[in-house]
Amino acid sequence: MLEEFGKLAFSAILVCAVFPLTTARAATYYIRTDGGTAAQCTGLANAAYSGSRHQACAWNSPMEALPPTAKNQPMKPRIAGGDTLVIAPGSYGIGYSAQAVAAFGSNLCDANYSYDCVPQAVPSGPDPQHPTIIKGASCTAKPELWGMQGASHVLSLDGSSNVTLECLELTDHSACIVFYKPDPAGACNRNWGADVGAWASTGIHARDSGDVTLRDLNIHGFASSGVNAGRLRDWTVERVTIRANGWSGWDGDLGGNDHSSANSGKLVFDQLTIAWSGCTENYPASSVIHCWGQNEGGYGDGFAEAWTGGDWVFTRANIHDNTQDGLDLLYNNGTGSTKVVQSRFSGNAGNQIKISGPSSIVNSVVVGNCMWTQQKAGTTMLGAMQAADDCRALGSAVEVDFPLSNQLAALAFDTITGQGDGLVDASQSGKGNKVALANDILDGRHSDKRGDEPTFGYYGGDDNAVAVSWIGNLVHGVRHGGCPGDSICQDPMLRDPAFASYDPAPRPGSSAIAAASSKVVVATDFYGHPRPVRASIGAVEYAPLSLSRSQFRN
Repeated sequence: MLEEFGKLAFSAILVCAVFPLTTARAATYYIRTDGGTAAQCTGLANAAYSGSRHQACAWNSPMEALPPTAKNQPMKPRIAGGDTLVIAPGSYGIGYSAQAVAAFGSNLCDANYSYDCVPQAVPSGPDPQHPTIIKGASCTAKPELWGMQGASHVLSLDGSSNVTLECLELTDHSACIVFYKPDPAGACNRNWGADVGAWASTGIHARDSGDVTLRDLNIHGFASSGVNAGRLRDWTVERVTIRANGWSGWDGDLGGNDHSSANSGKLVFDQLTIAWSGCTENYPASSVIHCWGQNEGGYGDGFAEAWTGGDWVFTRANIHDNTQDGLDLLYNNGTGSTKVVQSRFSGNAGNQIKISGPSSIVNSVVVGNCMWTQQKAGTTMLGAMQAADDCRALGSAVEVDFPLSNQLAALAFDTITGQGDGLVDASQSGKGNKVALANDILDGRHSDKRGDEPTFGYYGGDDNAVAVSWIGNLVHGVRHGGCPGDSICQDPMLRDPAFASYDPAPRPGSSAIAAASSKVVVATDFYGHPRPVRASIGAVEYAPLSLSRSQFRN
């Protein structure tokens, strides 16, 4: 017994001894605009470079911490998994330059392959509790990491797990879009070997990556995508803005076979904003220009995935004014789920939301004003878009698909309007699937894009193949089906039903007030305000005073 106790005691001592050693190896490195190269500074002190070599001072670029690497000249990262890299406010060029050639050599930074002169992937942390962290020293003055000379990315998470990126601005300094077809002057210069300009393709590229957190990032103005990421597992994205990227905002397709980008685990997005995908920024101004869509050879989805699994959660998202679909998870293969809560979708030129398999949309506002060429006529942002881009695929506000059988999509306490063919459209590849509409406002006051009839409220395919249950809804001005189930069919009397300024709160006297069915209950509304026992129908609970809309500013 004593011998056994001795073994246990020794094991406990060994564990206690090893654990601090594992965590103690983590170091903090610093980047400053007045820092030096890795030959001049250790990176281990938050201090300027003062002239002599091998000082305890900061590096001058994130590329010093994550130098370019190649198969014929592998370079190790200068930070290790679990370390923290703190970047001071300022502007840092990422990509091919004379400074990069001097630091890393002409093999790793060759003008003929300048797109490859980019930081290598962030090293994985030892476990989710000890991630590798790359962060700005200040979230109110985020450091700008800007890509140049056609850099393929600014930061890579290829094969990186247990990583946190926070308080960073990622962008480039050009208004070009790769392969922009409407006007050659707007296309990025890809004549490699010469100066191709201050542009970069993508902000963050990621694949085969798990347990990653992106927090307080501003990703904008890239020539292709803000984020290109696939084969992810258990990612968390908080307070991230992705704006005006030339092809797409968040692109989940890595290319190749459409099953080669599938994700797994829990993918959580809180306060995600994606806007003006399929457009770019008029650098150095931040105005949006050169918008284009599929009919001009472009793309323009805000958030889109290829064939995928995983459980997706979107809370307080604001996805608006993208030149194609807003949120496109239509290729979720049915093995996972999608949940959308307290989110707003508006002004996307295709569908506002496309989901597949077991799913729910709760306390959300969907404004399907998808006729871009009319809304943006006479503005520089309209770019090359044509009337054919309006309300792509007939522009139903919410599209629900079922790739398998006997699954449920539930929409509860939402306010949905639009000018596409319909408000909620469902289809199935399997059998026995169902949509439940509970305490929603389906506001069909706007005619569909053809202008010859009202938009429909719900359509479940030929012979209504996808059955629907109606529970306590308010339905107004739609075609098909009369007044379904126990619905109230009156004008919801919203504060502002105009598309451009749509305010879904009910006005005094609205028939939505205190009329929700008690069969389906949620505790709060779109703004997080508590709902009373006798709740109002729709996304916003009735209140005599105006509710703040500040979280949904453009």
